[in-house]
Amino acid sequence: MPPSRPLDEVAIRTSFARFRVASIVEGIALLVLVSIMIMRYVVFGGEAIFTSTSDTWAQISKTWSPIHGLIYMIYVILSFDLWAKMRWGLPRMVLLMFFGVIPVLSFFGERWTHQSVDADLKRRPTLQDKTPDSADGAPGV
Repeated sequence: MPPSRPLDEVAIRTSFARFRVASIVEGIALLVLVSIMIMRYVVFGGEAIFTSTSDTWAQISKTWSPIHGLIYMIYVILSFDLWAKMRWGLPRMVLLMFFGVIPVLSFFGERWTHQSVDADLKRRPTLQDKTPDSADGAPGV
């Protein structure tokens, strides 16, 4: 089996920083969406605790839902970017996307992904590692 290509640590850390921000923003956006849905359907909905003739929560929901959808799409793209740079298997990609679907899970998923990225970078060779054949101490390519 040929040796695996080294990882680009700088590109991975940059990609992870973007993923981390997207993960936190997605987690907050999903919590806001769930809160809006609870207010719309449980608190002020048809057979709910309080009934409201106002269409306010429906309008808020119609406004926030597409915004959240856009945030989730950005999260998926940045998850894919990190997954591709880390060269993880397909189940890890599915797991990264799943983290953005369940409320609060994205915060735990971000923490778990951070630990996984750090562990993989310590364990696997990177482009920034010094190679034995570089006499001038420059990073090997």
